[in-house]
Amino acid sequence: MKPSLPSLSSHILAYPLLAYAMLCPVVGAAAEPGTADEARAMVDKAATLMRELGPERTMAEISNPFGAFTYRDLYVTVYSTRGRILAHGTQPQLIGRDAWDWRDANDKYYVREIVTRAQKGDTGPVHYTRVHPFTHQLRVKETWFRAVDRYVIACGAYK
Repeated sequence: MKPSLPSLSSHILAYPLLAYAMLCPVVGAAAEPGTADEARAMVDKAATLMRELGPERTMAEISNPFGAFTYRDLYVTVYSTRGRILAHGTQPQLIGRDAWDWRDANDKYYVREIVTRAQKGDTGPVHYTRVHPFTHQLRVKETWFRAVDRYVIACGAYK
């Protein structure tokens, strides 16, 4: 007996369901924001991975928007010790940009503070005001960070 092939109608139904399943995490992200504890855990996880696998493989994984370092509205960023973005969980177009002079809504040089404090062994947090990517409203962001060799790994949660 020949195995039966799926019908055309099952394929037509499958694609919208697949698209819905892929979008659910994004839609859910707006409804339930990540927490500061989750952001801190993501930094620790990325730091461990960088020590185990090296910077290139870790930064490739961090820059994958569907990878382990993008969750709800949380994402990991890796900076050089001069504030250049080396990996970004949601906006790959920012990789290579110099963020050293970036300021928040209150003129605070938040990248400078993150990088400088990380190089001194601090792990955060740094608080600054940014536009939330889902609500488009100004919100305070609490960012945790850690230096690993010549890299600074950071992740923040909106309050």
